[in-house]
Amino acid sequence: MTYINAPIHDLLIRIKNAYMARKTTVEDVPFSNFKVSILELLKQYRFVQKFDIKEEGVKKFINITLKKVINPVDDVPNIKFFSKPSRPWYVSYKDINLVAGGKGIGIISTNQ
Repeated sequence: MTYINAPIHDLLIRIKNAYMARKTTVEDVPFSNFKVSILELLKQYRFVQKFDIKEEGVKKFINITLKKVINPVDDVPNIKFFSKPSRPWYVSYKDINLVAGGKGIGIISTNQ
């Protein structure tokens, strides 16, 4: 079993890599409620077509169906992480700018 230090980074990079490889699914992503919340947001903004939760014994996994990509260079979402587990990044709400000139989304999580 592999321990993932940054599970949200892992989820988003799996999705980006699948888009780059022109795959339509990402399978067996370890389950967490926070990942489901992120996926619901990505589904709302049409980065993800749908996702299903699969149970194998006591373990749960998420299978993700991606939207069809015609040109990976233009259609693949650009992902940038500001904070890492070893280096948190704190910012005031006044310092948050538009993402991609208002055409992208920014996902911000707090400990609240």
